[in-house]
Amino acid sequence: MVLNEYLHHLKSVLDAQRDFIASLSARDWNTRDASSGSETDYESNAGSKSPWPEAEAWRSATAEATEDQVKVHSQIRYVKREFTWSKLRAGDFVSIMKLMKNILVPITGMETVVQLVHRVERLGGWNSIEANRATPDFGSTTPGDIPIESEKELWKRFFVNLSASTHDIWEAMLQGLDYAFFTLQITRKPAFSTKEDFLARGATAEGGGFATFLEQTIQDFLTAREEPLKEWCRLTGQDGVPGATSKNPLSQRHQSQLYLILNIEYCIVTTAKAILDLVRFADLKVTDGTMAKKRLIVPTLKQMKKWGKSLFTREDSNLDYQTYSYRSGTPTVHLGDALGVTRDPEHLPPTNLYERVTDQFRVIPKVLGSGESWFGFKVASGTMFIAITCFLRNSQEFYIKQRIIWGSIMVSISMSQTAGSGLYGQFVRIFGTFLAMVFSYIDWYIVDGHTAGVIVFLGITMFLYHYLLVTKPDDPVIPMIGMITVILIVGYELQVKQVGEAISISNGQVFHPVYELAPYRLAAVLGGVGVASFLSYFPTVNTARAEMRKDLGKTEYLLGQYYSSTHKAVVLRLRDLGGDPADKSSPIRRVEKARNKLFAKQLILIQGMKNHLHFMRWEPTFGGKFPRDTYERLLDRTRNILRFTAMIAFVTKTFKELPEDTHTNSIAATTLSTDSTWAKDFKEVMSTIEITSHGVTSLLAILSGAITSGRPLPPYLRTPEPYHLGEALDGVETDILNTKHVCEPGYSAFAVMQLSTTMLAEDLAGLLEDTKLLVGEAEFNLDIVQDDYEKSVGTNFVPSTIFASKKEE
Repeated sequence: MVLNEYLHHLKSVLDAQRDFIASLSARDWNTRDASSGSETDYESNAGSKSPWPEAEAWRSATAEATEDQVKVHSQIRYVKREFTWSKLRAGDFVSIMKLMKNILVPITGMETVVQLVHRVERLGGWNSIEANRATPDFGSTTPGDIPIESEKELWKRFFVNLSASTHDIWEAMLQGLDYAFFTLQITRKPAFSTKEDFLARGATAEGGGFATFLEQTIQDFLTAREEPLKEWCRLTGQDGVPGATSKNPLSQRHQSQLYLILNIEYCIVTTAKAILDLVRFADLKVTDGTMAKKRLIVPTLKQMKKWGKSLFTREDSNLDYQTYSYRSGTPTVHLGDALGVTRDPEHLPPTNLYERVTDQFRVIPKVLGSGESWFGFKVASGTMFIAITCFLRNSQEFYIKQRIIWGSIMVSISMSQTAGSGLYGQFVRIFGTFLAMVFSYIDWYIVDGHTAGVIVFLGITMFLYHYLLVTKPDDPVIPMIGMITVILIVGYELQVKQVGEAISISNGQVFHPVYELAPYRLAAVLGGVGVASFLSYFPTVNTARAEMRKDLGKTEYLLGQYYSSTHKAVVLRLRDLGGDPADKSSPIRRVEKARNKLFAKQLILIQGMKNHLHFMRWEPTFGGKFPRDTYERLLDRTRNILRFTAMIAFVTKTFKELPEDTHTNSIAATTLSTDSTWAKDFKEVMSTIEITSHGVTSLLAILSGAITSGRPLPPYLRTPEPYHLGEALDGVETDILNTKHVCEPGYSAFAVMQLSTTMLAEDLAGLLEDTKLLVGEAEFNLDIVQDDYEKSVGTNFVPSTIFASKKEE
């Protein structure tokens, strides 16, 4: 079910991405954004930017596909633990999940283009950079060229040609997804094709097979892109430029434009190659006989041990949160080993038997004093507020006769860990019960209580509720409570007609006709929800706003860990120290495993924060307004840094030819030609580059602590200097980045990495500024110091106030 939804959303992303690239030719890159302001608030209000519906549609589709990736990842552990009669094993689904992630990463890399376009427009367009007098003559033509009157016309013409040249590869990618899912029998048949169409399409390629056809389509696109790139370099004066850096503003502008073009083409090609990997994996499963017949799939002994261990250890509530995202209120994500340090500031490690035994007693107050225990106590107390009437002599009969138990049950099922999600759930339960009351009247009275007619209308009502349950699985409260309420009301009346009133009231409950029983049910729900709503704010309250801040702090810390692990993976790949990725004990395999876990945790937290923003609308505000815009910007910047970091790690696979651990015929192994002298030299140069990440990791950890605790940041905190990969390469070997190599796959990968690091640095600076705006910055200035004494240290200047204080002493 989730994989089918994932396929649908991925195809929607590809369609939206095609429209997005087509819209680039019509985009006015030379007009200043009307809402542009300072460099730190360019994203302060997404709605104030110039409209770009294609980009917004692509972002929306990508967000849905990313959410599907989170759902798939969260359900994998349950797939590993289940007994089933199927064809694909748990390991096959793990491989599919990794392959789908490899498709999604380069797709999200197109966000760099969106960000860059907005920043260029904010600065006033490409033409805001002063042109040097050595501007090439765009009006000149060569044989076969179309006359170009301006750089704007050249830019537009290039994207028109790019959109036309990508038509075949878009169609091949969409068909590749259909083919892979159909071959793996995840979908019963492709949406717009049949198996015979795929076989016929594959037969047209040399060697046959759909994988061969898709590979040939990719190669055709790579060949077709070479001439337009060379023409672009020639017309902009970039032909034969020796290095990646230049002091000429016009050359810098054209270089940025070239990198943007290479970024777009790289994302398209790597997405197609990732789909080709999925197609080859599907063919491999057919070849090895996996898809030939069903078999009993049982969990491995290792998974059974993990399953047993999970009964006594804490796990991230990935699946529960995704399934009941609009009811649970907040996800449960444990930092675990990501904290790195497990020391207790109040206790030294136990050294003797007594200390080790008594150390276990500390678990008791830790468990009973946890937030989960306090929430459980509030739920139990709220339930007993109503259920206590059942245990009192004077009210026990009333409790049973009038079905007050409905209210006590409603308390226990309508409370949530955050006030916002609780109020939302309580509202939909009231509305769902009211709607069910209306349906009960219709089902019973439209046929005047005749049993046959009631059963027919009851079946129609159940069909409508199940339709909502299937089409809106993320919010099942209304259909579930509606079905239960209708059955309780109408089913009870049918029971009375069948067995008689005397038997029906033998359990102590009085008989009520439908027009009385339905309002009684609604009143019981209102009473239970009222108690639950009261306890959501008394004696203490846990708001979605507080959880938003805590989850944001966790995300920043995990982001620092993810950035550090990505840096380690990059260094291992560039220096060829990672070992065999197929070896579970190799350094690169262990780093990648930790990195993937951190990535999944962050996706869960980001999705949780999006839901917190949704639930905040249901919480009443006491005092000043909540800084929602600041939190939204922080969330966007965090998501951008995560996306750019993942893209950097993905690109380095191109440098070192490291295929994913899915099957031996990975396309990544053919990304760089081993026969290319330039590719060999480029890899050798990249292995000598020193890339540091300590400053970024430390900054993210500091921001995490400030956001989590709510305390101000230390003074004079600055972002680390952005790493300029081009300058580093220029210092090692000038000719390695000559634009005559622009058609090399490694050159495109370098351009993507350069753009990603630049955009990451800008988002990191924005993250720091927004955090300062949120929690403030500590001030250690003394009252006697004037005119910012710290800035005058070392200038032989002493404020007069200091002399005055000395005289007084």
